[in-house]
Amino acid sequence: MTELPSRILIVGGGSIGERHLRCFRDVLDAGEVALCDVSTEIREQLTQRYQLQSVFATLEDALAERWDAAVICTPAHLHVPHALALAPAADALMIEKPLSTGLDGIPDVRNAWQGRVLNIAYVMRVNPLVIAAKEILESGELGDLLQVTVTSGQHFPTFRPAYREIYYTRHETGGGAIQDAATHHFNMLQFLAGEFDWVFCDAGHQALEGVQVEDTVHVCGRTGGGKTMVSLTLNQFMAPNESYAQFNCRGGSLRLNFHEQRYGTMRHGDDTWTWSNPGTLERDDLFREQARSFLNAAAHREPVRCTLDEAEHTLKINLAALHSAGRERVAIE
Repeated sequence: MTELPSRILIVGGGSIGERHLRCFRDVLDAGEVALCDVSTEIREQLTQRYQLQSVFATLEDALAERWDAAVICTPAHLHVPHALALAPAADALMIEKPLSTGLDGIPDVRNAWQGRVLNIAYVMRVNPLVIAAKEILESGELGDLLQVTVTSGQHFPTFRPAYREIYYTRHETGGGAIQDAATHHFNMLQFLAGEFDWVFCDAGHQALEGVQVEDTVHVCGRTGGGKTMVSLTLNQFMAPNESYAQFNCRGGSLRLNFHEQRYGTMRHGDDTWTWSNPGTLERDDLFREQARSFLNAAAHREPVRCTLDEAEHTLKINLAALHSAGRERVAIE
């Protein structure tokens, strides 16, 4: 395909599916964005809200037609079977994060989509702060990266009030703070600091009402062949909606303040941070940019932002963190 896709199928009409539907409609110059969802209520609501022309109650119905591209927005345990089902009917595919809840079937997806465009929707890959950090770290101007710390959190009942009613409630469907939120940071750290060598995780349910999955995560690890020490702390109940990442290098430090949409650098001997101008992006802006990037990748105008292999590595981090969090603790007496 050299032309931009004009027929896009969104599979799954939950909150993230609706966001993709809306954002693809915003960036698509001409063509159609269709929806597939098993819920009659969701189909009727989104059809009315977005004046959809093509709506399908089952994936089998949608597969009867040919699609330039498809976006899988179903719960994570369905990503692999849906990716395999879509392989004969779509020319390009984007899968929401995380790639899956287990490693079974990933080789089948790789074989089914070999040589075609497949992107995993880790939206931080299009964040201007992450892109700037990549350029700064790779330039070597701050020296070797030695340590990374990430602190992130938000009040889920405010920002995600439907969490009790969706996939979030069970690990088996991709729920819990590790697979829902920490995975974004794992993928970002992998992108900026190199593949993970190992992780140790402490996680637990501290505050969120109506669920038993972990809402708080502490992770330590190493990346880049053991060169870089990593620590992440994240929760889904704190009052401020804030997220920081600091990269400490041999010659100075880089900080990303995601909630302020700015980054800063400080070299050894400096008294203060040197900050970029703050951004003005709304949440949908990142998803529109992700949609544009995917459409361009489908037309072979640019590479995908997150490959299947990269997302598989992030999945392994998710699984390692979940496994580590379930291990027996050693009491200090």
